[in-house]
Amino acid sequence: MKICFLINNGYGIGGTIRSTFNLAQALATQHEVEIVSVFRHRDAPAFALGGGVRLVPLVDLREDSPEYAGDEPEHQRRSAVFPAEDWLSPRYSRLTDRRIAAWLSGTDADVVFGTRPGLNVHLARQAPRRLIRIAQEHSTFEAHPAPLKRRLRRHYPSLDAITTVTQADAACYRSRLRLPGVRVAVVPNSVPA
Repeated sequence: MKICFLINNGYGIGGTIRSTFNLAQALATQHEVEIVSVFRHRDAPAFALGGGVRLVPLVDLREDSPEYAGDEPEHQRRSAVFPAEDWLSPRYSRLTDRRIAAWLSGTDADVVFGTRPGLNVHLARQAPRRLIRIAQEHSTFEAHPAPLKRRLRRHYPSLDAITTVTQADAACYRSRLRLPGVRVAVVPNSVPA
């Protein structure tokens, strides 16, 4: 099985990145695993990524790179897909919309995990039905602002599953969102053995 994770920036530092890398490496012992980073701002990721996991960037923001995309006109136009209610929305653009959609339509993955609300909305709106689409929630439902919660209520029913890091948050997603047919499961943050 091929499993992919769609992450904001796999080259940065943070809990979502660390947890995603850990889970990807654990899954890579039995599956083909790839992490797709929407952005790339440095040559190498800050965290070590071993275990045969590939890291693939979509939008290169290294100014000295031949693939630099920061000056592209589409990157100056606000995203039409990534929700404005997600606090990272100013970083997203028509260029990211197009590149995420192209990657989703062309991937040979069986399963794709989104790792933040805005990327989960991309999965709900742009991913082909042939993919198993899973929203990974690294933050609690109650931590999301009300406008983002409304957006998630609209789009999360189109997904196949949602994972939360705690039982309490899974219960919150089940009771606060109408999710017929969407599995809500608990996957705690991954740490190495």
